[in-house]
Amino acid sequence: MNGFRAEKSKKTLKVELKRTTDEDHGELNSKEYIGRLEEAFKKRHGGTPKWAVASAEDEEEGSLLKTAAGYLAKDVNLPKTTIHTTLLKDFNIGHRFTRGITSVKFHKTRPVLIVADQGGNIQLFKVSREVKKDRFLQSASFSKFPIDSMEIAGQGHSVICSSSRQEYLMQYNMETREVTQLKPPNSVPKQGIRLFAISHDSQFLAIAGHNSHVYVLHSTSMEHITTISLPANASCIKFFPTHNSELWIICETGKVVIANIGLSGNKTTQHTFTDDGAVHGTTLAISHHGDYFATGADTGFVNVYSGHSCRESETPRPLFNVSNLVTSVSSVAFNSDAQLMAICSNIKENQLRLVHVASQTTFKNFPERNRQVTKARCVDFSPSGGYMAVGNDDGRLHVFNIHHFADY
Repeated sequence: MNGFRAEKSKKTLKVELKRTTDEDHGELNSKEYIGRLEEAFKKRHGGTPKWAVASAEDEEEGSLLKTAAGYLAKDVNLPKTTIHTTLLKDFNIGHRFTRGITSVKFHKTRPVLIVADQGGNIQLFKVSREVKKDRFLQSASFSKFPIDSMEIAGQGHSVICSSSRQEYLMQYNMETREVTQLKPPNSVPKQGIRLFAISHDSQFLAIAGHNSHVYVLHSTSMEHITTISLPANASCIKFFPTHNSELWIICETGKVVIANIGLSGNKTTQHTFTDDGAVHGTTLAISHHGDYFATGADTGFVNVYSGHSCRESETPRPLFNVSNLVTSVSSVAFNSDAQLMAICSNIKENQLRLVHVASQTTFKNFPERNRQVTKARCVDFSPSGGYMAVGNDDGRLHVFNIHHFADY
């Protein structure tokens, strides 16, 4: 009896799925078959079977994911109207010194911020959105060595610092916590070292002299490789982000020198031009891929050039300039994809601005009116642009989370 009912039910279901409009030998495609099967189930049992509901939810979820993916694709570009940031309050609470912060650097592979100050202190802090009472990791102090410049070296294992008070450099290994004194060779004049730079692969080190010269050394052996003569003393020097043989220099007179230091037996060459409208150059920045080159002057103006035009022309014209600062520019930085540029001055309070590079405009909602930034001397972005650190002359450390970009 039960078998008969099952057979009858099976035949009835076949009839319900089969329609007179179908061809005699035509087979239903899977989509049509599932649709008729669902309709037959509703007639017999009422409602929709669980697998059909799940299928509908999956389709809805897939649709939502596709929509979200579309929004994400559209959201790659930074909007030019407003920028959403959050100040991570009391970032260095309990570890703040009264001496001015002279350098802030984000580690390239670890979520760590490295801070140097005029008291000769190096501090490491963990970077995250989490609210923590203490982000401090470790520190080191150099006696009678007020730090003027700091760079990450040794493939991220150490930092090297310079001081205008001393004729040598100090190296701090962040893994072993060892401190090493690095003395330039006798071919380099004995003088305080305020400015220096390290190549992207940490192989070469350039020291700015007081006599309109830059001395290029091997960073490990401190062997003197070559000397670059300049039209005036250097205000800022940086190796090109992806070429360890190319050094970009801005001089006190506003002259810009792009020097190829002549590795592997090649002759050292130079290309020189004058920064547009500058009388006294103060700082420079190069975007990660070299698409943009920015200069700062004591007038508060920041010029932004095409990196290509700077290489090719003796009279390159800026793509645009920024005149929001009213005092001498102390620091300029691009984020990793060069959509965002930060500029600051330590002469007056609240002289910190964020620039939307593509539209050549400054964000009007940063910094917020109720968010006072003191005398900002140095600025840096984390590798993915999710954070920006600002070091101030009074020892305050401001770290902002920039919502548009990835976490670190």
